[in-house]
Amino acid sequence: MPGGGRLTIETGNAELDADYAVLNPDVKPGEYVMVAVADTGSGMTPEMVARAFEPFYTTKDIGKGTGLGLSMVYGFVKQSGGHVRIYSEPGLGTILRLYLPRADAPPESARAEARSPAELPTGQETILLVEDDALVRAHTGAQLANLGYVVIAAENAGEAMARAEDGLVPDLLFTDVVMPGPINGFQLAEQLRARWPHLKVLYTSGFAHGAAPLHRRISPRHMLGKPFRRKDLAARVREVLDEPSTVAAD
Repeated sequence: MPGGGRLTIETGNAELDADYAVLNPDVKPGEYVMVAVADTGSGMTPEMVARAFEPFYTTKDIGKGTGLGLSMVYGFVKQSGGHVRIYSEPGLGTILRLYLPRADAPPESARAEARSPAELPTGQETILLVEDDALVRAHTGAQLANLGYVVIAAENAGEAMARAEDGLVPDLLFTDVVMPGPINGFQLAEQLRARWPHLKVLYTSGFAHGAAPLHRRISPRHMLGKPFRRKDLAARVREVLDEPSTVAAD
């Protein structure tokens, strides 16, 4: 953060379920302790994120960094049976989440018995899903479809607007906040709500709510942080859809 900024450190318990493991094959479903460090710095490109844990890889000038810090953290977490995930957007910042297995976590059999067998909330409304990550888009779309919703998926804001021009009238816009291209999720919602004032909107992001300036414009009840569990997705979508039409979704 060469010009200054905000550094946020967060800790908490987290459950990484089977749905998360589908997107992250190295993860064993279970209960973890999560430590997250987020900044509002220059961010990282996808190419940089892909190499961040390589030994001796660094973007610093010669003599100002060895590139061993993150690789050592990665090795420690993996040896502990944990998981590491980086989410970053150029110009907005980076958040790194460490997941370490809980030492006092109950056995899987006990967790299964403790979980409520209640069915997840479902619906039949039409959802416009906008997500630039193809794997996340496909997996989230399948989850929503299994809950009974009609899902129309788009890779970016431009494709979503094209679907609107084709006559699509969604009940809910479920969009990532930051996407490639000139239009972010917040701007997309504004444009679509100018067309359909009563359109419900739910945002998602890898950043914690309020960690980036853009996210602070969105109310917490209309933000679903990544990674999210199936039950959290089902509950939040149903909550937003059931809100009175006069309630703004931003």
